Amino acid sequence: MRGVQRGSVVIVGVAESDLGAVPPGTMPVDLMAQASQRAIEDAGLTLSDIDGVFVASNQMRMASQNLCEYVRISPRYFDSTNVGGASSLVQLAEAQAAIESGACETALVVYASTQRLESRAAASPRRRSRSPSPPR
Repeated sequence: MRGVQRGSVVIVGVAESDLGAVPPGTMPVDLMAQASQRAIEDAGLTLSDIDGVFVASNQMRMASQNLCEYVRISPRYFDSTNVGGASSLVQLAEAQAAIESGACETALVVYASTQRLESRAAASPRRRSRSPSPPR
């Protein structure tokens, strides 16, 4: 195995979602989609150019699949590896390897969280559906 090659892949777009307190009911996938669209625009690409998706979130399962469904894309390759705080770095390396191997050509790497406002358990869609509405 030859390993990844320095300079074989470039980052062409970067962005952030809204930061700080977000409106009530905002889910991590909402922030992922917002940051994704901004990064794709920054790169001069469109959603249809994306054929690899790498997503991490401590607040949702199958984060890549959820984001792909949310923005209505069907990439050739996706990954939801979650290793805590290093997830985005691991996913950058995974995206590089996927591009080098031909598994995809244009990768989107995303992370989002609403943990500033609510805990991981409270933000989980499974728990959210059972919990009462927040007081107004």
